[in-house]
Amino acid sequence: MAWVERFTCDVCGKLMGEAESWWVAAIDCETAANQSPSHPVLKLMPWDNLLGHSAGNKHLCGAVCAHTFLDRWMSEFHAGADDCPRDPSAS
Repeated sequence: MAWVERFTCDVCGKLMGEAESWWVAAIDCETAANQSPSHPVLKLMPWDNLLGHSAGNKHLCGAVCAHTFLDRWMSEFHAGADDCPRDPSAS
């Protein structure tokens, strides 16, 4: 039996095809040298299968959905959701 892997865009729900330019978005935490609390940082990377499998990473089917995702992420940040994601294994 063959293994079939399918990815869908986390913004529009489109299935990944062979000739598309997909991206992976990841949210990490970074602390500036003069700041004690961490702040979320959005990283946008060209598609990579290993990154696509990483827990929490978002799959984006192209520039329009990447822009939409960035806009939503920025809106959430300005609405007060500025905490870094918590690592469940850190408790």
